[in-house]
Amino acid sequence: MSPTPQATFSELLQKPKDTVARLDANPRHALRLTRRGDEDLYLTTVSQARAAAEVVESTSRLFIALMKSGPDVVELLTGIFPEAFPWVRFLPEEDVREFLVELVDVTRAASDINAVAPIAQCISEWRNTAELWADPDTAAALLAESTDEDFGPVPDPGEAAEG
Repeated sequence: MSPTPQATFSELLQKPKDTVARLDANPRHALRLTRRGDEDLYLTTVSQARAAAEVVESTSRLFIALMKSGPDVVELLTGIFPEAFPWVRFLPEEDVREFLVELVDVTRAASDINAVAPIAQCISEWRNTAELWADPDTAAALLAESTDEDFGPVPDPGEAAEG
């Protein structure tokens, strides 16, 4: 897959016809608009945005239907999840299943409001959890027998750095 063509935001303002022509010439009908000091923008056509939303919604419906079809399917999906998310190999087995269920639930809710950010956040949070499990020292600490001891309030990060 070729990278998305880029233009500056200034180019869009100064040469809108030329910039939109670049968008139309791209098979994905997309253009990345770079901005100094701000997050880049992604310009696309309404039909492309609708198609992307339809893919998310359809995928959500498919996974929900599969999950409802029985416990064997949940086990199957849990087993093949590492193909889609290789980093789940670092998660404990019960966490892989929990990630699958949460991802399907979040995808269903997010597609209902036409938002992908919650899905990306869910994936990012579970990837971060896998990174913790991948570190042997952190994994050992996570597996250590927990105590009911309360260690008190957690200091503000700024206070902890100063102290």
